[in-house]
Amino acid sequence: MKNPVLSLTMLCGFLFVSGSVLAHHGVANYDSTKVVSVKGAVTDFQFINPHVLISLDVKNDKGDAEKWAGEAQSPAMLVRYGWNKDLLKVGMIVTASGYRSKDGSSFLRLTKVVLPDGREMGNL
Repeated sequence: MKNPVLSLTMLCGFLFVSGSVLAHHGVANYDSTKVVSVKGAVTDFQFINPHVLISLDVKNDKGDAEKWAGEAQSPAMLVRYGWNKDLLKVGMIVTASGYRSKDGSSFLRLTKVVLPDGREMGNL
């Protein structure tokens, strides 16, 4: 560009916006030092943007049901690895693995889901 002030303004604007976009996709909310796995029945599967969401009823050590949820990447990313909107059905028993939320809630940043037939759906 011939106008250096305009070029500098555009560069600063780009850097400002790109920083906030990258911050959204971090894993700072999660304890990425260990992977947690839970097995339970799918109660909801939302193959939606910006992140795919899976809800599960998981039995704890006492046999009581606990509500767990996990988020994965966008549907567009998961389709590349064999996912689709019909992959999980309500009632299906799956094992979900991922990084647990640092606040101790029953929420995972998913790394893998194992289907009832043993298939491992990764790249989450």
